[in-house]
Amino acid sequence: MSGQPSVQRRAVIAGGLLAAATRRAIASPIQLKFATADTMNDTSYEVGQRFGAELAKRTNGKYDVQMFVGGALGSTVNLANSLQTGIIDCAILTSGYLESFVPSVQSIDLPFIFKDRTTAESLLDGDLGKRLFADMAGRGIHGLAWGWYGWRQMEIRDRPVKTPDDMKGLKIRIQPGPVFAAMFRALGAIPVPLDGSEVYLGLSQHTVGGVEFPLPTAVTFKVYEVTKYLALTRHSYNAGALMVSNARWNQLTPEEQAAFQESATAVLPFWRDTIAKRSDEALTFLKAHGMQPTDTDFKAFQDKMKTVYDQFSPKYPELFHMIMEHNA
Repeated sequence: MSGQPSVQRRAVIAGGLLAAATRRAIASPIQLKFATADTMNDTSYEVGQRFGAELAKRTNGKYDVQMFVGGALGSTVNLANSLQTGIIDCAILTSGYLESFVPSVQSIDLPFIFKDRTTAESLLDGDLGKRLFADMAGRGIHGLAWGWYGWRQMEIRDRPVKTPDDMKGLKIRIQPGPVFAAMFRALGAIPVPLDGSEVYLGLSQHTVGGVEFPLPTAVTFKVYEVTKYLALTRHSYNAGALMVSNARWNQLTPEEQAAFQESATAVLPFWRDTIAKRSDEALTFLKAHGMQPTDTDFKAFQDKMKTVYDQFSPKYPELFHMIMEHNA
């Protein structure tokens, strides 16, 4: 009988230690660095926040996503490298930057290749998107979902653009991807790679005469203050990827990996629908702030792209065929 209180006391102590350990686990979630080169006003920031909320819900608060935006952790190229090495855990980057280290992503950046949003999303959610993520995995990154930044258009400082001839001699800022460079050279323009953070200054100082931003990005980067003309070319669907570093992914249990994937899938409709809505709102905003939109001759621009298709499609003929078959 004399040992009974001791057993009870030990049980109470053990229970208290377990409760304390549980409280510490809940109070100290694992911090995940989530980076995007965009600003807090961009949809990608909201997508990251929603992803974090979904992930916390699915892992009982074990993971806490910390957002870093606007180049806080370096340029977009630096973010890609940091994701590969595991310095950051998660990121959203546009396809134009991804193709620099996952060359097959060039296939979805080919200009004037997607006839509409539905076709693009069907391909990215299907075998094409899975193939690109498989290529990405070999370079230190696990892809979770293909989102959207909006159709890329052209914002130009000193001239309206309606036909390819209007592009001749124009210095235009591009993302540092070979497809974009080839596209504008085929149009007679002069492509100038610049980080997004340098675009406003480059336009202000006439280093470049134009940029090719999706409409919501044109608003958040305030290019309407330093450009006048808006050419509605819809030359690129401008996919973006939500990704996690392989270094982090490989530390996860199968259940946690499922939680990451489910969280990304859950935010995808918000991502795409919000971009569509904000693209319409951005066009209204840009016109209200003095920009003059022009409709362009899509077929004339597309015809100029034959040399671009001839240059890049042999590098990934199966992917190119997959895209063109769906756009027929």
